[in-house]
Amino acid sequence: MKSTPSGEPSAPAADVDSKPYVEYHPTIGHRYKLNTRQVLPRPGGGEYTLVTNSIGIRSEREYAIAKPAGVFRIVVLGDSFAAGQYVSNDQRFSEIMERRLPGVEVMNFALEGTGTDQQLLIFESMAKAFDPDLVILMPFLQNIRRNLVDARAAYDPKTLKPVLRQKPRFELMPSGRLELCNVPVPQEARPMDDRGDGAVKSDVDRSFKYRLKLRLNDLFFMPTAKKLIYRLMPWEPFPEYKSPDTHAWKVMEAIIRRLHQSADQKPLVIVPIFYATYAVYRMARNYWDRFDSLTSTRNIYSIDLLPYFQKMGKDVQRCYQHPYDVHFSAQGNLVIADILERELRRLRLLPGTGG
Repeated sequence: MKSTPSGEPSAPAADVDSKPYVEYHPTIGHRYKLNTRQVLPRPGGGEYTLVTNSIGIRSEREYAIAKPAGVFRIVVLGDSFAAGQYVSNDQRFSEIMERRLPGVEVMNFALEGTGTDQQLLIFESMAKAFDPDLVILMPFLQNIRRNLVDARAAYDPKTLKPVLRQKPRFELMPSGRLELCNVPVPQEARPMDDRGDGAVKSDVDRSFKYRLKLRLNDLFFMPTAKKLIYRLMPWEPFPEYKSPDTHAWKVMEAIIRRLHQSADQKPLVIVPIFYATYAVYRMARNYWDRFDSLTSTRNIYSIDLLPYFQKMGKDVQRCYQHPYDVHFSAQGNLVIADILERELRRLRLLPGTGG
């Protein structure tokens, strides 16, 4: 399945990803099925293997809740980009890092289709029990919108028709406290065109402006036009990051700060994830200003992937499953593993680096 920039599934195709490997969860909304192994089609051809363990994370191994002596444990949180959608388990950056780093466990709790709100709940309900020494949060830029909705676009696994899969959501109170809403998460999916009484708020963009943008993007001259236009005025696809005072950013910040508190203020590393367009064109960097501002708090760090990707020039497209899908390729996961290892050493957050 090809994802559109709004997160809404594109028209169903023969290889539509109905996510047969996920199941309902009353708190998170959905999770990976436990102890499953599935060989699945990859957009553009080929296959990949998805394997989960007994706690429902993508992994071909089990992890003891009690951390073994001498082990340094890293927990990764994120959505489909961090989870490695459309690449096999062993090709993901988390498995690559674990193979490279003796005495380090990298537990990847990332889950496809989630917002940062759900990732916080995953940490508090699952990952925290494993007592990590370091938490890596990889917020895909669009997560700032996912945090504000009660449902997201998906496909019904039986009919393959577009539906709205419901999710939890945090409401930011005037006191700054986060109040959990829509939990237990209703199990039934809602119709994609749900607009009646009691309709859920979703991230599906049905506006004329959005439809027009998709049509314009298909024009053959648009890549050249964008390069010229964006040199004069960097494009900001997520204006929610323009100011620290937007409601969407305040919710995101509150979620991240609660995650840091839930992790007992152990090192939290924020690694923002972006579309390939950010490396190809001159895009606004407001998102980096927002996330990096959180590093004024002790034990919160940030890693900027973009300069590394930009240095790759045209080769950066190989880091994504371009032109078939927006997610990272196996090559992209390898590049991310290299960057994370280098940056974590620079920050002295890995064992033996003086942290």
